[in-house]
Amino acid sequence: MDNAPIPKSPGSTPHGGRTALVSLPADERTQSNAQLLADDSQYVMRPWTAAGEPLPIVEAHGSYVRDADGRVYMDFTSGYFVNQAGHSHPRVISAAIAQLHKVSQVSGRHASEPAIGMAKELARLAPGRLTKTLYTTGGCESTEFALKMARQKSGKLGVMVLDNAFHGLSVQALATCSNESYRKSASAPLDANIVAAPTPYVYRWKNPDACVDESIAALEQLLDANPHVGSILAEPMQAVGGLAPPLEWWQRVDAIRKARGLVLILDEIQTGLGRTGKMWGADHYGLEADIMTLAKGLSGGVGSLGAVMATPEIAASFWGATSPTSAANAISCAAGLEMIRVIQDEKLVENAAAMGEYMTRVFWELRSPWIGDVRFKGLLGGVELVLDKKSKQPWSKDQILGMKSDLLERGVICTATGPLGNVIRIQPPLSVSPSEIDRFVSHFDAAVRAAMQAAGRASA
Repeated sequence: MDNAPIPKSPGSTPHGGRTALVSLPADERTQSNAQLLADDSQYVMRPWTAAGEPLPIVEAHGSYVRDADGRVYMDFTSGYFVNQAGHSHPRVISAAIAQLHKVSQVSGRHASEPAIGMAKELARLAPGRLTKTLYTTGGCESTEFALKMARQKSGKLGVMVLDNAFHGLSVQALATCSNESYRKSASAPLDANIVAAPTPYVYRWKNPDACVDESIAALEQLLDANPHVGSILAEPMQAVGGLAPPLEWWQRVDAIRKARGLVLILDEIQTGLGRTGKMWGADHYGLEADIMTLAKGLSGGVGSLGAVMATPEIAASFWGATSPTSAANAISCAAGLEMIRVIQDEKLVENAAAMGEYMTRVFWELRSPWIGDVRFKGLLGGVELVLDKKSKQPWSKDQILGMKSDLLERGVICTATGPLGNVIRIQPPLSVSPSEIDRFVSHFDAAVRAAMQAAGRASA
């Protein structure tokens, strides 16, 4: 990790300039991008891809990845929000290789040292009384099991979620999500027991000063009208758009749910393990959930691993008939446990907090007329792009996709998100340095200017 002092401005990197890409160790190339993409197109199903994708990646280290033609890119998605300590961290890889020589997979009826070790470490780190871990193979399964646990505990089928939520793409998880195009993919009516309350989206609330009061009032009205609701499922802050509720909002929701005896499920699939500048998103609000879901970075980028943590009372009464076949894979657990140690040893939580503050400052220093809002909790968040700061009219889908493709051409990988699709999501590895952020912001600024010039908006 770059330990140089954090500069107060983007420094010598000129905004709009093209900076040299960092070279990675070369290896023997066997196929080109074109050859790989031809096979990908013929044999791999990709119902979700958009501008500039897919990209065949053959090597990755830290914040950088390389394609089959030898071009290097800055990956500000962390491998789609998985590689918290950076791609191919040597300690994480060594732990996985060492475990591979011992045991890789055992039945859910048995145990392995890495799975026990990770559960013990999670119990030490988790907020509140979350001391029991059920392993899954990923985020969707974690959501499914968490809902099952909550319904068994409350005895009620109703679950309150938030607008703009994302909890996975399996059919039941889709019922808890707000994206209509995702929901339509199920091709059938979804669970009618899910009740959606307004997200406190302060930037776009009609009267921002009234956002907390009005959104809380709406939430309570929905609870009054839906007595079948027995639990609340929510992300501490929403990765889609980087929407972090005000502290007062979460404090009031927590008081309401306790007074009503509602089970609280916190989705820490993206916000957990240091991403927000604290070990858990819940730590920003002092929240102690009854159930917490994990996935994404939990595997250290090795295989797929998820988990559901619960209090002893919920765990004692939970039954699920069986466990996911590949859950608690020993290699993924060994890699993930070492990744957690790396996060602590290299002080990556603290770095995420500092780099989130630095990135926020650098973006605002651009004084761009098209940046409406900059939102970061640690390294979870993004930049909302508007055509006019007063009206807050969002960029169109075509403009966002065009900019995303332009950034890829400049050697930068990121994603677009948000309730209106106009937020560039920025989630680099927690090890990212100020110089890497400077390089990214330079390319970002150049791509914004190019998009607006093409739209005939070269000046505000």
